[in-house]
Amino acid sequence: MHTITNIFLALLLVLSVAGFEFENIDENPNEQLMAGRGYVDCLIWYATQGDPNKLLAKTKKPYCQVPVTFPPTLPGDWSVDTSCDAAKQPNTCSLHAGAYCCYRNALKSTGPGAQACYDKSGQWISDPWLGAGTVDKETPLGNIIQQAKHGVADVIPYYSCCVLTLFAPQPETCNRYYEKRPPGQCEGSVMV
Repeated sequence: MHTITNIFLALLLVLSVAGFEFENIDENPNEQLMAGRGYVDCLIWYATQGDPNKLLAKTKKPYCQVPVTFPPTLPGDWSVDTSCDAAKQPNTCSLHAGAYCCYRNALKSTGPGAQACYDKSGQWISDPWLGAGTVDKETPLGNIIQQAKHGVADVIPYYSCCVLTLFAPQPETCNRYYEKRPPGQCEGSVMV
């Protein structure tokens, strides 16, 4: 069975490197190549990911409700995610459309981390399609090397599955990403 899986992954890798040919005269050929690669890269990434519950078990559960003032930090070492900061509204949260503010937390400077996103009323968002945060295989809360690990393990797969999928059966590919990087569950509330 491992041989068949390895052959399949090798075939997907070859297709990814070669790209796909699409006959759409309205599209830029470079965009077509990137979209084809994104789809195949997403499938390869998905096939290599483990059980997301193992990542979630190594992270803190986010609060279900936070203050609508969205302070820069929350108890338990949660800090505002600079890419979705309520203080920068409306020019923020592009990767979490529907969220008003996100927070990040990691128990260690390497490895998994949690991202929790909230609507304008401070309510935790559980649906990725409505702006929820996700568990990260590699936290971005660390040095430049750790941030690069986060980019490779979590951000590039997001783009491959959810952004560069012009020719992919959406929302199938993005759902694959959210299956392996779910938002998890929330608990409690904090009033600062």
